Order: sequence, then C-alpha cells, then structure tokens
Amino acid sequence: LTRKLLRLSKDQLSGIVMLSCFGSEVSLEVLALVRSSCGNSDIMNTLDCLAQARLVERSDEKYCFVHDMILHAAQGAVDENERMIIMKELLQALLPHGYSDDTILFIVVDLISRVGANRVHDSETRLLFAQLNLTAAKKATNTTDFASASTCVKCGVSFLSVGHWESSYRLSLELFSQSALVEWALGNTEHMMRSLDEVFNNANCFEDTLRAAHVKLAYLRMTGNCLAEAFGYGFQVLENLGESFPATPENGIIVQEMLGTKQLVTGSLNESKLRSLPEMTDSTKKEAMAFLEEMLRCSYQIQSIHLPLLACRMVRISLKYGWTKSSCVGLASLALSLVTVFSDFSEGYSMVKTSMSIAGSDKRVLCYITTTAYGMINIWKEPIQAILPQLKDVYNMSLKYGLIDNALASGMLHAYRAFFTGSLLKPFSKEVALFIRNNLERHKRMVMHLCALPVSNGISCLRGSSFGPQYVEEFITEEQLAEALRNKESTVCEGMLAIKMMCTSIFRRFDGVKATARQYLELFERQGRASAQFVNIYRLFYGGLLSLHYYRESREQFWLDRAAHAIQKMEVWTAESVWNFENKLFLLQAERHYAFGEMDRAAEKYMLAQESSKKHRFIHEEALACELAAAFHEKTGNVQFVAELIDRAVNCYQTWGAEGKVESLLLSP
Repeated sequence: LTRKLLRLSKDQLSGIVMLSCFGSEVSLEVLALVRSSCGNSDIMNTLDCLAQARLVERSDEKYCFVHDMILHAAQGAVDENERMIIMKELLQALLPHGYSDDTILFIVVDLISRVGANRVHDSETRLLFAQLNLTAAKKATNTTDFASASTCVKCGVSFLSVGHWESSYRLSLELFSQSALVEWALGNTEHMMRSLDEVFNNANCFEDTLRAAHVKLAYLRMTGNCLAEAFGYGFQVLENLGESFPATPENGIIVQEMLGTKQLVTGSLNESKLRSLPEMTDSTKKEAMAFLEEMLRCSYQIQSIHLPLLACRMVRISLKYGWTKSSCVGLASLALSLVTVFSDFSEGYSMVKTSMSIAGSDKRVLCYITTTAYGMINIWKEPIQAILPQLKDVYNMSLKYGLIDNALASGMLHAYRAFFTGSLLKPFSKEVALFIRNNLERHKRMVMHLCALPVSNGISCLRGSSFGPQYVEEFITEEQLAEALRNKESTVCEGMLAIKMMCTSIFRRFDGVKATARQYLELFERQGRASAQFVNIYRLFYGGLLSLHYYRESREQFWLDRAAHAIQKMEVWTAESVWNFENKLFLLQAERHYAFGEMDRAAEKYMLAQESSKKHRFIHEEALACELAAAFHEKTGNVQFVAELIDRAVNCYQTWGAEGKVESLLLSP
C-alpha cells in the first residue's frame, strides 16, 4: 500500500501526507485555512483526485481516509524529518486562527503534541506552545473533558525548559495547578500528588498555592482514612485567609450565632436584600468562601458541630462583602443546620427553597444546593419515594458539569435512601453495582467505595446466599466500625451500623449484634451532634426495635432507655411527615406495648403499622410489621392470625426481592 502511494503524483502524495498529519479526518473549514500550504497549489483539488482513486472520502463537512490502513501508510510514506516540516508548516498556518476559534486551538495543540518538545528548540516557541496547551487544558476542563485536559497539560509541561520555575514562574504555576485539578478529576492520584508537590515546593507565596490547596483538601476528604487530616488542613487554610474558628465550639456560641444569622436572612425584607446584594469583589473573601464550602462537606462527613458555624460565616461574609456562587450553598447549609441542630424542619425547608430560587439558572450551583435539599432536608417533609428520582437527576447533572465529587455524593445519598426505603432489590442491585464500578474505574474516590460496599453487600445478603454474603456479620465487622470511628468517619460508621441492625432485625439474628448495639447506640445518642440526619432515622428505628427485643428478654433499663429515645424522636419526625415516619412510630409503639404486657394496645398498633406501611409504600417495613405481629400473636396464643400474617410477610419480602429472607422465613419452624 505504501508503494502504491509513492507512485502518486507529487501534489497527491503531499496532499495525502498532509491529511494524515491531522489524523483520520479533517474538516473542510480547517483545510480552507491551509489549502495552499506544503507546496500544494490547492489541497481541495488534490484531495478530490484522491477521492476518485478511493483513497479518501469527501462529505459535506470533511475529508476522511477510507480505511485506517491507508492512514498508516500515508503516515509512513515520507521520512520523519519531512513529516515534521509539513506539520510545522501546518502549525504556522493555523496558529493565528487558534486564538479565536476553540476548534482550531485543539487542532493546533494536537499538532504540537505530534511535533513533540524534543524537536522544538527556540525558547520563545516552546513557551508559546506551553501556553497554548494550558489554554486548551482550561477550555477542556470547563467542558468536563478531563482526559483531553490531562493530555494538553502534560504536553504543556513537556515544553517547559530547565529552570522554568525561575524563568517562567506564572506559566509553571498555572500548568501544575491545572494538572493537579484534572488528574484529581480523573482519579490519577500519583500524577496529582506530583503536581501538588511541584506547586507547594516552588510557589512564592501562600496565595499562589490556593488552587492546589483546593485539590489537596478534596483529596484528603475523599481518600477514606484522612478525614481528620482534611479537617485540620482546611481550618489551617481558612486561618491564613483570615477566617478562624474555635477548636471546640461551645453549644451556646453555636446557638447564639445561628439565631443571629437566621434573623438576618429570614422574612420577606431580608430575602429581598439577599436577592439584591452586589457581586463579591474581594478576592481573599472569594477564596475563603470556596474553602468554607469545601469544609461544609467535610463537616457533614465527620458530623462536626462546626457545620452551623461554617454556614453562618458564609452567610455573614456574603451580607458584608457581596454575593458569590458559594453564597447560595452557604444559605442552603444554614437551612440544613436549622434542621440538624434545632430540628426546625419548616424553616429549614423554606430556606433551602429560597436558596434554590436565588441560584436561578446557574446549573453548577444548583447541583450543590439540590444535593443538600433533596438528600438532607426535604426528606423530613416530602414523601421520600418522590425524592429518589430527584437525586438521580442531580447525579447525572453533576457529572454533566464535571462536578465529580458532588455527583458521587448525590449518588451515595440516593443509594442509602433507596436501600433503607425499600426500593426493589433486583434492579437496585444493578444500579449500585454500576455506581461502584464507575467510581473504581473512573473516579477512584475510596471513601465512596467504603460507603457503597455495605449497601451492596446488604442487598446481596437480603437477596440470598448465591448473590453474596449470607450473614451481616460477614460484611460489617466490629473492626470496620471501629476503624471508621478512628478515622472520624462518623457518617460512614453510623451508616454501617444502621445496615447491620436492619439486616439483623429482618433476619432475626439478635445475639450477634447485641454487644454492638449496646456500644454504638449509646455512643451516637450521647454525641447528639446531628439530631436529624437521614441515617439517624434508621439507626434509631432498627436500634429501637432491637432494644425492645432485648428489653423483653432481660428487663434491663439500658435497653428501655434506648427504645424510649427512639420513640421520642420518631414522634417528633412524624409530626413533620406522616408519610415517612408514621408506620415506623406505630411499629415501635407496638413493640413497646408488647414489652409492657399491654396486649390489646400492642395488637392495635401492629395493625396500624401494617396499614400505614402499605399506604405509604414501604413494602419491606410492611413485611417486617407483619412478621413481628405474627410473632406477637403466636406468643400470646392468637394462632388464628399467624399463618395469614406470615403469608403476607412472605409476599411482601418476595415483591421487594429479598429471596434470602423468604427462604429463611419458610424454613423457620
């Protein structure tokens, strides 16, 4: 094939080699800019002749090679030096157009990478090529094409000369800061760390390290065992930006700050003031707002009492210095704090709606706010089944706009909410498996893997032994819970505990979890720092059911106290949302009446729990209510109800997809 090409006329050989320099295809628009380059009087006429020879094809928009073999033959038809001369001439022709046309810019940087840094010796040209690659990398990052951004930034770095930190400081700083960002987005932590080291070891001042510091904080937060380090590092950066916080805030300070800030932003006049704030211009405060936003996420993970103080600070900075994109996130986080600290669900629900309204059409900001709204606040007011599709939408929208960490956060919030609220296990298991695979292969955020694995294993346990672990003890161990606490991953620990207690309650394997329940139920109750996070619901619900079982066995006050706390919380939450909490309250009350020997009242509450679960579409909790009612009636001698209740429980478990539970229930005496 190469010999055939060499028999072409000089113009035709030059034309097909020129085309190969662009790759497999090139647009007519680009060819029009180089039509007289490389010794061709008119490249279009030349390529038309090649099309007649069936070596290339022409459409309305481009020329392309008929086959990859012809492309490879064209690339080898001339020696490397001659090919480099052609590519450099093409570069010279296209360069003036690359500054104003992004499509041409990316063709230019592709040609630059094909030429390579080792073939360019002029120092000014090397700097120009490095700068063009940096510009292309930024544009690719803005369109979430992180792979192309990585290629561009690596190419740009390759054109830096020895001693570049002294001779080209600003360009070097921007290239390595951009490199750290895109490699983190791709999950390439080794390349990211090298770029971070370059910045931190060579930056002239603290301000020049801030872009790299954002990446480092996100990395520490999402690694899986560095959350405490992330927390300390974030506050250190904020201190250098003039925003200090007490190491251990007193409750009185938190309450006072929240009440004062709430007063500044609630009411129609204050809302109008928020909407009319000027844009923030103070660069230091802008940076502080960005780091405060990242520290909000860190505080939520660690269940820190700093979260409301961080949110209040963001709101107060915005009121004083003007509005920035992070301001809406701060207001949404203040709404979350009203829920978690004050259990002021109505005010929090209203405030997060205001935050979404102020954000308007800014899709990136809305991604962050809607994650908070649908994942953490609206669950206390709206039917949770209606919220699940919203979290899916936020996940997809965040990926679209390159907000990888927010996408993973919303995906994880969806996974836990779907699992605990009874999504059908078979299709849900595929969703979780895809989420885990995408995270491991594309994003490599270890903390997300640690969070998702218990959900995946919980699904497998419920579906039956052929799908994975048969018993909860096999995938949530005491060592794992203890390690999560040591790493300050309080939310991860509480999530694993809730899954462990849920599966234990469903499979009625009480002995294996008693010591764990004794240790951790009191621990989380005593901490009392986040009184209304989603995972609290199921830690208290299943913890309350287990506690009442243990109380019936032992009459130990410890277990009655835990159950009383769970019931008290469920009463408060039911007042906010009958749909989400009524059935759980009825079942806890039924078990308490049973424990106290109040059989008529217990029977009534079991019936109400079944009806409420069915009405509000919690099929797994309907199954559990039927099973517990059957156990109650069998114990009290009302055997005429038992068979019907067990049949109903089996049907509900089967519909849910919990074949493992169905099998154990049918085999039980």
